[in-house]
Amino acid sequence: MGRAGRLLRLSVASFVASFALAFPLAAGASHMSGWVHDHSSSGIPRRPSGYADLVATFGEHCNARADDARSYWPHQSARNVYGYVYYHAYIGRNVGYNIRNHIEADHRNNAVDYGVYGYDCRLISGSTKWSTHAFGAAIDTNTAKNPWGQTYWNGIGADGRDYGKYIPNVWKGPDPGHRFYWGLNFSTTPDPMHFQYVTGY
Repeated sequence: MGRAGRLLRLSVASFVASFALAFPLAAGASHMSGWVHDHSSSGIPRRPSGYADLVATFGEHCNARADDARSYWPHQSARNVYGYVYYHAYIGRNVGYNIRNHIEADHRNNAVDYGVYGYDCRLISGSTKWSTHAFGAAIDTNTAKNPWGQTYWNGIGADGRDYGKYIPNVWKGPDPGHRFYWGLNFSTTPDPMHFQYVTGY
């Protein structure tokens, strides 16, 4: 190899070394190493109870703020198809920053399976009452495997692996969950896909 070739190799090696020093993520820093849950009152706000409190917190059904927050989800409308899920800004930081990032940081995007849905201006199926989706206060996830009326959670993810109750545990409960009420526990018809930010309704 001639002098020009050796100089080129030296220049490339110097560039790579300086790039690694300037950009530590490129040199192998851990995935989402700076991210932490926000368990403040803005990250996990007070959860309303009952219809009157739901309206006082989120506003009337189908209002202009009911879909003014969003986050980008894997397997949203179909397997391997990312898409936005919309919901009320009141739960925006909890859903978009806490829950979505929790799943990403755990390297468990494939625990999610299609579909994933939020705001929808509609009534509860077979009822004259407004769905919590109409307030932007609910998210449905892994809907194909966890239909309305099913009495258990199917934890098979998009990659065919069984993640157990990983997804429900991220959404529900005080810790490590994020205080969403799980529709599997409805006293009427169970709805395992459904997670809502209100109780008593």
